[in-house]
Amino acid sequence: MMMRRSAIFDLDGTLTDSKPGILGCLTQTLDALGIAWTGPLDWFIGPPADQSLRRLMPDADESRRAALLHDYRLCYDATGWAENSVYPGVHAVLESLKTAGWQLFVCTSKREDFAARILDKFDLRRYFLAVYGDTPGSLHHSKTALLHRLLEEQSLNPAATCMIGDRNFDIDAARANGVTSIAVIYGYGTSEELASARPDYTCHAVEDLLPIFAALAQPIPNTKETTP
Repeated sequence: MMMRRSAIFDLDGTLTDSKPGILGCLTQTLDALGIAWTGPLDWFIGPPADQSLRRLMPDADESRRAALLHDYRLCYDATGWAENSVYPGVHAVLESLKTAGWQLFVCTSKREDFAARILDKFDLRRYFLAVYGDTPGSLHHSKTALLHRLLEEQSLNPAATCMIGDRNFDIDAARANGVTSIAVIYGYGTSEELASARPDYTCHAVEDLLPIFAALAQPIPNTKETTP
């Protein structure tokens, strides 16, 4: 018996272009609170928001960051989450993988309730067996820990699993868990960031994913052994 292949997708910058809603709410909140900022903010997209705020406001105290995070999430909950779109070709890729027998999952640092809402709105939820996102009860708020929990709870063999994402956090999490990594350049991570993360595969467009999956679709023996 051969083990089924599994593909785990990041959400922001991998399945959907969420930049308008995230950065729209962020800049609105920064302006409303009178917080000065300079330069591009694409790097804000990907990690949990509280981690990104520590980078954005390194000298602020926790109460100041908490106030910004609260107002940002109010905006995102009201309008920002829907200011989003599915990358062209994503539905076709997911349909092809599901038809070919792949098990599909989402693993995102976005709050789990927001992730579920977005997947439902854009008719993506039907492709995935489970969705894992950040929750208030998360112990570490890291992609590595979240991916580890997904692998354990879903009884996935890392040797038969790949992680697809657009930031170095996705690639680092895959490596830490013994999972094949696929970096997508069309998202929010820079080419330099992703090259430094040393992914197993790199693609520049959504349609480039299918040849990679075809190369990975070799039968895996259904044993209890996993990659060390």
